[in-house]
Amino acid sequence: MGVAAHSAPSIVNYINAVAQPFPNQKVEQFNSAAEFYIVPELQVSKEWSTGIEYSLLIKSYSLDDRSGFSRSEMSYEVHMPTVLVHYLLFGEGYRVKLGGGIGYHFVRFDQRFPTIGSEETLRSKGLGFKLDAIGNTQFDETFYGSIGIDLRWDFLGTLSRSGESAQVARSGGALPGMSFFNAGVKFGITFQLF
Repeated sequence: MGVAAHSAPSIVNYINAVAQPFPNQKVEQFNSAAEFYIVPELQVSKEWSTGIEYSLLIKSYSLDDRSGFSRSEMSYEVHMPTVLVHYLLFGEGYRVKLGGGIGYHFVRFDQRFPTIGSEETLRSKGLGFKLDAIGNTQFDETFYGSIGIDLRWDFLGTLSRSGESAQVARSGGALPGMSFFNAGVKFGITFQLF
């Protein structure tokens, strides 16, 4: 599991415009976001490994507008499959992985206005890039504790309405782009099978 400092400027501007919150409730450019991940990895040589990471980033917002009678709820899930390559450094009881990767990522953005009974789902997809450094501490022959830091840049394009989703009147005209930057810390466990 991880936590990230998450910046999605176009989304933040859109939320602040659509939700029309009180000035002291406006969404800031950097927020925290939760991330869950799993990475099967194969060591292909003494110093290199490759893997496929599946990561899920989750972020939500809930804001009252200035009228005090309406609430906006917006959330998104970003599915981030990524092909990774790592350079490996070994020591007594530890190993360090340095590397990164590229993937094709998908986002589902839900917006609800419960007071007026409107909701819709928007979607987008595009390329994502990642750099990371991971340290593993050995507990026994096959079990390691893991802590890592990573940087992500995702360029997922403009959100679009899919299918016959009802268009929410409050959302106005232009939909936002879903590009973002993450700086995260991750904690986990690693099992070495062979």
